[in-house]
Amino acid sequence: MPHCIVEYSAPLAQQIAIDNLVELVHRGAIESELFEPASIKSRAYSAEHYRVGEAEGADFIHITLKIMPGRTGEQKQHLMRCVDRQIASLCASVSSITMEVLDIEREHYFKRLND
Repeated sequence: MPHCIVEYSAPLAQQIAIDNLVELVHRGAIESELFEPASIKSRAYSAEHYRVGEAEGADFIHITLKIMPGRTGEQKQHLMRCVDRQIASLCASVSSITMEVLDIEREHYFKRLND
């Protein structure tokens, strides 16, 4: 835990290296020191069809950080600041960057590790 999920407008892949973006989000989660690095999972999905406000051609990045419950609001803010610090220079030209931390309900989460 956590699951770091990056959604982005598809044309951004021509402006920034999405694999680098995923790496930076992952590093931000590690930098927070809230999780064991081996438990962090990061991935990205492009949105082919999207709109951002009323601006024609505006792009976006939305990062969802799904974590197990028990972290304080301050810790969640710290996590978002760490991720933002990592991605800031790479994403300086992106029209809209949003982020949220969501608690996963333990009773609705399943995990199996195979050796």
